[in-house]
Formats: sequence, structure tokens, C-alpha cells
Amino acid sequence: MDSMFVLLDVIVFGCGIYCLYAWYLMKAKGEVKTGFLVSKDVDMKKCKDLPGYLSYMGPRTLIFALFTTVYGGICLINDFVLQIGSTLFFGMIVFFVALVWFALCTRKAMKTFW
Repeated sequence: MDSMFVLLDVIVFGCGIYCLYAWYLMKAKGEVKTGFLVSKDVDMKKCKDLPGYLSYMGPRTLIFALFTTVYGGICLINDFVLQIGSTLFFGMIVFFVALVWFALCTRKAMKTFW
């Protein structure tokens, strides 16, 4: 177990938890976490359709949060409990595909709702 990979796995898992928190804020309070989904430079008051943005990004944020949390958890299990092996490589591919998909969804939402 290499300490650098453990640190990265903790960061990925923490990112997943933070994404779940951002989804909770969107779903429960109708707030958008600036700095995560939108840049801090973006004025939320200029959003053309905030409820539409929330309904578009909400499920996508949840899906990305679940992928990230599960992947981070699997990596931590691999680091400390059980050597998973080549299955971890497949998980990494799925995680990076989900990351690119989420980035594209975020960009599309910015173009559509601002």
C-alpha cells in the first residue's frame, strides 16, 4: 500500500461525500453549491430557470456522487482490507467515464440555464 494512493483514495471518497452534500442542498433547500457545480464568479441571480437547473443537475449530481463514493470506498477497501486486483482497474475506467460525463453535463447546464 503506497501512502500517495491512499491519500488519493481518501480524496476521491471525500469528494463523493461532498457531492452527496451538494445534492442534498439542491434537493432539500433548493440551493446550488457554488464552487462545485458553478464557478464562484457566476451570479446565481442571472440563472434563467433555477428550478429547471436544479431538476436537470439534481439526478446527475446524485449519480456522480454515488459513483465517486462507491469508487473511493472500493479503493479504500483495496488499500486496507482486501486486494481486489484487476477489478479495481475496471472501476477506475467507470469512474473516469462518469467524471467526463458529469463535466459535460455541467457545461451543458451552464450553456442552457445562463
